Amino acid sequence: MGRVEAVALAILDAATRLKRLPRTGWLLAGVTQPESVAEHTVATALLALALGGWINAAPEQHGLSLPLDLGKLAQMALVHDLAECAVTDLPHDAVALIGKANKHRAEEQAVAALVGEFPQPPNWAALWQEYNTGVSPEARLARDADKLEMVHQALAYEMTGHRNLNEFWAGHGWNYAISGEVFAEMVAARPPR
Repeated sequence: MGRVEAVALAILDAATRLKRLPRTGWLLAGVTQPESVAEHTVATALLALALGGWINAAPEQHGLSLPLDLGKLAQMALVHDLAECAVTDLPHDAVALIGKANKHRAEEQAVAALVGEFPQPPNWAALWQEYNTGVSPEARLARDADKLEMVHQALAYEMTGHRNLNEFWAGHGWNYAISGEVFAEMVAARPPR
């Protein structure tokens, strides 16, 4: 098997693991058939692109001097949970025990091992790191989209009767005002608790 074929199969194997991997926080909250990491990733990327297009219609109104690079934004959103194919979706309690720095190191190693053979560009490991540090406007919007997708999923589960999901609504800060506006709409749509 050649290098290209080996890399392609490794990515497909990683994608298959992400399609099978449930989002652990939902399981711990009592959701019996939660979304997978891959389902979350696709929804995050779609939301990031939608918000990015809206922001790019008038970047200065969103505090930007230049439009967002939507290609970079999409790639970042697609790779933001890539490490979970090896590290899994660790719940908050597990991260509290092992430490955020240890989790980050393990995820960084997982991403490097998976994409180390890729030709450049794109440098998925650099995009993953940029997302995690939030150093660019695209990374900050991808991070907002990640949280908004999670909150929307909590709303969807609450609409079907789940009631132990308050933790997924709490403690969010937004990098863009538009993200806060979308969040406010979801809060307004919550069913009575």
